Amino acid sequence: MIKSVVYSGHKPGMKLLVLGAVHGNEVCGTAAILRVMQEIDAGQIEIASGQVTFVPTANSRAYASGRRYLERNLNRYLLPSANPQTYEARLSNILCPMLESCDTLLDLHSYTIGGPPFACLETPDKEAVSLAAVMGAEAAVFGWEAGYAASGRAAANPDEGVGTTAYATRFGAKAVLIECGQHKDGEAVEVAYRAIRKAMRLAGLTSDPVLEDAVKPIPVLKIAQIYFRTDDGIFAEPWKNLTPVKQGQWLASRADGERIVAPCDGYVLLPNLKVDLGAEWFYLGVKAG
Repeated sequence: MIKSVVYSGHKPGMKLLVLGAVHGNEVCGTAAILRVMQEIDAGQIEIASGQVTFVPTANSRAYASGRRYLERNLNRYLLPSANPQTYEARLSNILCPMLESCDTLLDLHSYTIGGPPFACLETPDKEAVSLAAVMGAEAAVFGWEAGYAASGRAAANPDEGVGTTAYATRFGAKAVLIECGQHKDGEAVEVAYRAIRKAMRLAGLTSDPVLEDAVKPIPVLKIAQIYFRTDDGIFAEPWKNLTPVKQGQWLASRADGERIVAPCDGYVLLPNLKVDLGAEWFYLGVKAG
């Protein structure tokens, strides 16, 4: 079961979908969505045209237990299934029609280790990057499916890298996933809240003046490599998101002592020592272009 709340304006317009807690332990989106819904209900925000659908907790059972997921990552293999075998696969069958029908998707996430907010995009076109910058991202990252292929995983199952943004863009939506900050950092909620307000304004749902903030150009990074946790390895440093590294720099070590070094200049993304075996340990992004 997934609870969604829909607000419709008096005039026709764009359809915006806002997701929180696709990963159950990433709670900033839920808090921000509930705050915006409360303001709409109180008449502080008016939806003048179009429609916004809020899903405060896309994975409610994982959210209730404070876990990333129950049986499998909801933001991987996100496709309809005629015979779903897991709880998250059943949720996918509910989410996919929502993703198919929206014009714009805003998916709100957070991460384990600190750093600035950044956006995950499917395509690095100028409009998508500008959208991410307006929503508060300090960098835009793309190339997830190609990153899986480069890491030798997509060959086994090409659908592994399909998540909310990949699926929504297949149906023509503008899709942005914002990594708002560290899981328990209150500022992540503020980033998520501002992103929602700006997404509603950009979609023409409101005449909110929140877009008056100055927007700076942001770097665009492509996923070059995905490193999976295979044992109790260690990081060379206490990496934070978007930390720059140089070619040949020591990044991490496997439990047997094998060193992982950067194959090129780039940036560390989403480092997490505590993920399950077989899951994504950290990513390496490089500047696009």
